[in-house]
Amino acid sequence: MKKENNSLSALLAVFPTVETFSEFYENIENRKAVESFLAFAAGNDLIKKNEEKDLQALIRQYTRQKKDLTPPPHLNFEDLLEKKEEILKMNLSGRALTDRVNSLIKEHGIELPRVSNYMLTRLKKEPADTLYKQNVLRSLAFWLGHERGDLGPLWNYETLRRLCGERKPLENYREGVRIGFALYGRGDVIDHDIVGWLKKALKNYIEQSVGHFLYGRWGRVRSHDITTLYVDFPKEEEAGTPASYRQCLRSAVSLAHQIAIRWALSRYCTKNRFLSIGIAAGEYATLDNYLLPVLNAKLPGDPVIRVTDYVRQCLLINDIRVILGERPNETTLFNGEALTIWWIAALWSTLYFDFVPDLLEDRILQTDPASIKELNRLLWPLGEKSPASQEKDESNAVTTFFKVPHDSLLGVEIAKTLYYRRRFWEALEILRIVLSIDPTHLVARTLRMVLFRNLALDAPNLIVAQGLFKQAEQEAFYILKNCASPSEDFYCEYAVIYLAKAISTIRYMRKNKEIFNEPEDLFSLKQMVYSAFDQADDLFEKGMTVSPSGIRSAYLLNSVRVLKGIMKNNENLFVNPGEPIDHVPEIVRQPSLDLQWQIGLSRNHIPPHRRNDFLFLSTLQRFKIHDDSISLQAYRPTTYFCHIVSLWDFAPVRTVAIAKRAVQIIREIIEIARSVEKEDLCVYSFTRTYGEMLPAGEFIRHMEKSLRMIEEYAGEDLVNPDDRKILDPKGYLSSILMTLNI
Repeated sequence: MKKENNSLSALLAVFPTVETFSEFYENIENRKAVESFLAFAAGNDLIKKNEEKDLQALIRQYTRQKKDLTPPPHLNFEDLLEKKEEILKMNLSGRALTDRVNSLIKEHGIELPRVSNYMLTRLKKEPADTLYKQNVLRSLAFWLGHERGDLGPLWNYETLRRLCGERKPLENYREGVRIGFALYGRGDVIDHDIVGWLKKALKNYIEQSVGHFLYGRWGRVRSHDITTLYVDFPKEEEAGTPASYRQCLRSAVSLAHQIAIRWALSRYCTKNRFLSIGIAAGEYATLDNYLLPVLNAKLPGDPVIRVTDYVRQCLLINDIRVILGERPNETTLFNGEALTIWWIAALWSTLYFDFVPDLLEDRILQTDPASIKELNRLLWPLGEKSPASQEKDESNAVTTFFKVPHDSLLGVEIAKTLYYRRRFWEALEILRIVLSIDPTHLVARTLRMVLFRNLALDAPNLIVAQGLFKQAEQEAFYILKNCASPSEDFYCEYAVIYLAKAISTIRYMRKNKEIFNEPEDLFSLKQMVYSAFDQADDLFEKGMTVSPSGIRSAYLLNSVRVLKGIMKNNENLFVNPGEPIDHVPEIVRQPSLDLQWQIGLSRNHIPPHRRNDFLFLSTLQRFKIHDDSISLQAYRPTTYFCHIVSLWDFAPVRTVAIAKRAVQIIREIIEIARSVEKEDLCVYSFTRTYGEMLPAGEFIRHMEKSLRMIEEYAGEDLVNPDDRKILDPKGYLSSILMTLNI
């Protein structure tokens, strides 16, 4: 009976009146969603037949009264989310709420859009004036009715829609980023269907994934001419410096990345049609003078994504993780002005840019036995008839890539998807094709290095592991010798080879201590570990040198110095698995204190009683800067974990504020990891101090263990209102998170 009540409550929350249902039913774009609601109602015995008239009769029978369609006075959508614990009786973070809503609609097969934090942020500021926004509210209403039906009939779609208010006036931004998408026919026609596909792809991504655009034409797709589309992203800060373009430029690059891949996968992409994407920044009144020549330029290799020289400066200053071509192209404008055109040769999509939905859903990139067998047949026929001699294969991402192997953006994106599903050998084969055409492709070569590192960690014995680590090192040597301008992310991934080698050797020694009959064998392995720590230390410093921010490399440098200090001061840890890899606070924290002075997180001019506050706030700021650069959910959990390690393990003292933040963030990490698990993806994890691709379930267990430790350590202080109170030490050791799961 409770299940039936929940189902009815959910249905009426979406359609509180017959008029609401009729409006929804009459929109042809909702046809699949209507069918899913009919199936839901019939499947839960709410209607006898799977027919629209039966559902309408049910809604009419239970139609809500007018008072239940009007929200409380002086309340808006932003207030509702801010006060959700008080009003909706839920103590969930924004990410946890969206994950639960999305899980419920997926469980019941409801064809409504997923809810994202981005969209909730938009609905705090904007009216629900598009079908997509309205259907997001219907998704939320469905969850409220199903999970919070005991709150009464008030919280339904009509109430939520009214909370979003009216359209705000158009803000007239004068500066920002303009991104253009131009289609060119080189023998094949560019017709209305192709332009329509491009416009729809742009609108879908902006609606679903980019949340900070404001009103009117800002962030909307508009036509410049028959085959050219524009989107304007305003610069929301008043400062006239390249740093003020960080948010709008990052969104533009994310959009360019998604559309470049989606175009390559579409049926409209042929060798005789070309998509050019151009990005310009500055005053809107003059941007067309630069953007159109960028879109029209004939560039070597036909790169898809091109940028002006000013955009290049903004990309570098704001640490947006792209790799630009080595030598720009120069042209002269009609007024005699010289225009320098750069292009994006690659993006660090393996860490920072989101998955392409078409690839996540592609049947051949799944992890079920049939998909694995089919992909293996394509990549390694093993004596079978070649695909060309068999019946024509159904189109998929890999066969599409085989037709355009020079499209390195697509190849790397396919390899990334396989990598996050732990299909390492298949990813290596895709990268082999990418690198056969461009052996110096930095992102592809770095990903191949990382794949060998992950295979080494899975190796059946130490000899095989050492061989695979050596292969990873050889990839790094090749990059240093042949690739231009290695970046922070290359140096970090390179250094993690040695960090992984050191930690995996320590784990091997602790697990197999009985095999060390000769002291020389033990001494040799210890020296190898210390040497690996030293090599990692040197490479992390190089990463800090080449990075504008050095946030990632500084964290990893800190961790390797702490690890080395722990092992040096208690070498019994090499062979005693009963002892946790930890030490007294003085030993653990001294390397961190030294590095904090080195990078400016501790300073002489700050009074001693304010230094803890300064360090805490600076760490939060650095976390936000790095988090702003990430749209890849499968990487975000580990960056959140590293942020908590920075506070819990590396701070001079542990305060109530640090404990509270640690508990809050780890709970959020678990929710994000669960959403990643539902996509059949793994998490790029540093829970054992080195980077590895962990199944999401195992990563969640690591987080739950970390959460228990912090809650036990902090005890009743987690509810202490005095955030500056220093937590009392518990026992002899430091109780650090960084090594808890080794």
